Amino acid sequence: MNGATRKLLFLLLSALAAFPGCGPGGTGGTPDVAALQQTIVSAVARAVPAVVNIRTVTRFARGTSGAGRRPEGQPPEYLMDLLEENGGFRENSLGSGVIVGEDGLIVTNEHVIRDADEIVVRLSDRSEYRAKVIGADVRTDLAVLRIQPARRLPVVTLGDSSRLKVGEFAVAVGNPFGLESTVTLGVISATGRSAEPDVEGSDDFIQTDASINPGNSGGPLLNARGEVVGINTAMVSAGQGIGFAIPINTVKAVEQELAAHGAVRRGWLGVGIQSLSPDLAEAFGARGEKGILVNRVVPGSPAEKGGLRMGDILVAYGKSRVTGVKEFQKQVAATDPGKAVTLEFLRDGKRAAATLTVEEAEGQSENRRPPRKEAVDPLGMSVSAVPPRLLREMELKGGVEVTFVEASTPAWESGIREGDILLALNREAVPGVDAYRKAISRLRRGVAVSALVYRDGVQLFVAVRHK
Repeated sequence: MNGATRKLLFLLLSALAAFPGCGPGGTGGTPDVAALQQTIVSAVARAVPAVVNIRTVTRFARGTSGAGRRPEGQPPEYLMDLLEENGGFRENSLGSGVIVGEDGLIVTNEHVIRDADEIVVRLSDRSEYRAKVIGADVRTDLAVLRIQPARRLPVVTLGDSSRLKVGEFAVAVGNPFGLESTVTLGVISATGRSAEPDVEGSDDFIQTDASINPGNSGGPLLNARGEVVGINTAMVSAGQGIGFAIPINTVKAVEQELAAHGAVRRGWLGVGIQSLSPDLAEAFGARGEKGILVNRVVPGSPAEKGGLRMGDILVAYGKSRVTGVKEFQKQVAATDPGKAVTLEFLRDGKRAAATLTVEEAEGQSENRRPPRKEAVDPLGMSVSAVPPRLLREMELKGGVEVTFVEASTPAWESGIREGDILLALNREAVPGVDAYRKAISRLRRGVAVSALVYRDGVQLFVAVRHK
């Protein structure tokens, strides 16, 4: 009996002890292992149709660090050069995701789709769709995608991660190493875990010993009822049976922000804070008090405008007592920018209060990715003239620069991307924008034509079909 089998048997027998009539002193006779097994099977069956495979493709320019990587198992150097000469080397990344909206809304990890030029989502019925990024948040390692299915899709049932108990069953579903719909069983090992050194984002992870491997990222962590209680995000490579998932309650909040705004808006007060030890409390004239200590006030920040000073001891935020640094940071981050809040604090042993208007954390609005609204032609792209200086540098006689390509259009599906120089369409040279527009007007619907593209120092043909 190997280790995995012993673990599964132990889990089943331990859980059965909690079933009525199955533990010591029970009246039901022999433990019904089949009944418990069927519970897990049913939970998985409900969730698997809503788990997707995510494949991303990133194009690296010839000679860049990305194109220079040669992981074990890739072709020899001369074959890699040949691949690059024929349109550039593409590096694929595999991950998972869960469908949360019948209309094609999908949640996954931010690191799964980071820097992707293309995102392809494969459903459980093996149909594939190009996906758009609605929004992504590095801090929580979450991203929201949208596809355009022709039918309503199965969705997962979202649970309540605040009700998780250490020791209850946990089922991880995903596509590790490209192996689709893989299921692993374990327990909730801990909750509220801080991020490990190799784990980005949240400091409130669910820890589980259900196996999480490369490719599981973005997939669901289920409870025994088949409800999603977390989104799998990472494992500790140096250990066994140590994986992490983002609590589903965090996912719900972030998903709503990403769907509405393209990024997560977080509140900011502009204070540096630290834990308050008993000795520090005494030194600041607040012996026996609980709270956190302000060690910095950013000039021009809401904290400075509200009158806070270095050495103040924060004891209440709104109606909530301040219990610690992390808890306070979460409270502030969860506050809507523009909202006025009352801060209660101690200064020189005396209690005081100030009203502050929370601002948006710096850089949040700039990181949003609103859908680009640019007029596109019948092929799904926009073009502009190429400056004569660039034409001379690239030794080209003419062409138009692709400035935007809309996803799921003929241009996108053919592989044309922003930054490409289009030299010819249907074997007709396009020395400028006017010539390009005339060539577009002569295309027939449903007929595939060739497009000659200049990219990263090489020319390549792609086939485009005007739908």
